[in-house]
Parts: sequence; C-alpha cells; structure tokens
Amino acid sequence: MTKNQLSRRTVLRNGAVLSTTFGLALAVTPGQVAAMNKAELIEQMASEAGLSKDEATAAVNGFIHATTKGLENGDSVALSGFGAFRPLKRSKRGRDNGSADSSSVGFDACPEFAAGLDLIPGEGDERGARAGSRCRNADVLIDAERLAGETRDGRERGLSTADAERAIEGFTVAAMKALKRGDRLSLVGFGSFSISKRSARTGRNPQTGKEIQIAAKNVVKFKAGAELSKAVN
Repeated sequence: MTKNQLSRRTVLRNGAVLSTTFGLALAVTPGQVAAMNKAELIEQMASEAGLSKDEATAAVNGFIHATTKGLENGDSVALSGFGAFRPLKRSKRGRDNGSADSSSVGFDACPEFAAGLDLIPGEGDERGARAGSRCRNADVLIDAERLAGETRDGRERGLSTADAERAIEGFTVAAMKALKRGDRLSLVGFGSFSISKRSARTGRNPQTGKEIQIAAKNVVKFKAGAELSKAVN
C-alpha cells in the first residue's frame, strides 16, 4: 500500500469514527438532501411503535409487497393515513397529464399525513381534494387487517392486527419526522419520498368551477424505484 493510499484510508476511517461519535449522517454537500434508508426507517418505526425490529421489518416488507402487487395489477393502492399510489398511463412524451417528472407511479399524501407535515391544502385546491378522494376510494386499502395478513403470507406467524396498526402509525410518524427535517426517505427498489416545492398556478374551485389563483406550496413527491417501475410497466 502506498503512502497516499494509507493517508486517504486514514482520513476516511477517522471521518467515519467522528460521524458515529457525534451521531452525524454522511457529509452532505450544499444542494443535496440527507436520506433515511430502509434500515433507519425500520429502527425508527420500532422505536415509535414499540415493536421489535423483526416486526417492523415484516411490516415494511408487507407494505412494499402489497403496494407493488396492487400497482402491478393496475390498481390504485392506499396505505391508511399515509398516502395513495396509482400507476400512471404514460404518454408519448413519458409524462402523465403534464406531470413534472417521468415516474411510473403517482402519489398523493392523505389529508392527515399532509396536515402533519403542515401541507394543508388551501380552499379550492383541487389537488388536495383529489388526494383525499384517492385515499378514501383506492382499489386496495392497506389497513391494519390487510397488513397483518401480508406479514402472515406463507409464514406460520405474523403481526397481529393490533401490532400492524401500531406499525402503520410508526411508519407514518417516522416518515413524517424525516420529511419535516428536510430528509429524503429512500426505500431501495421501491422508491423515495421527498418534499418538493410546487409553483403558484391558476386552478379551478372543484365545487364552483370558478378560476382561482393557487399559491406556491410544498408537496410530497414520490419517485418510483427501478424494481417498482419494472413491475408497473
């Protein structure tokens, strides 16, 4: 090993020790966003819900499996109190109704999750109205009972309905805290959640049809991962 290689390895090792000692994430350069990964989400979920890491892991895997399966079948899927996913029909330009990104899956934060993030829609905000409707009327609703069933699929034991309910609450709280810190929640293969700024625009009141000006606001953005996109497409 050369002197330069040894020096570089020492710097990296010392940096890792400092990060561990002071509880810091990996260094983030300006313009980048820190990310909570699946392992960190599971640890936070377990703490929030009073579950073991194995139970929290089973819940996350059950959610991912049920959501992927539903979207693959062309169904919309909602996780109770969190958000609703839907497969997007891709246009020739690779976008859905003018969407700003090319994700294969659309996502709407349920009203209670948006409220927890202080993203409460304003009066006449048709996006907020659609989000509430999609959460209530999804083809597949992942509630405590369904999630408990997913964790028992092919296994002798899984989560009880009560533990599954706590897991959903723990997932929602952990995700909320990460996003409120400005972090991105990243579940490799499935996708990532982040807060994105939506510019001011002209819209219509869904009740009256009257044209209104909608102020700039923050929204929850979901970008499907490679494995989920492949399943949906």
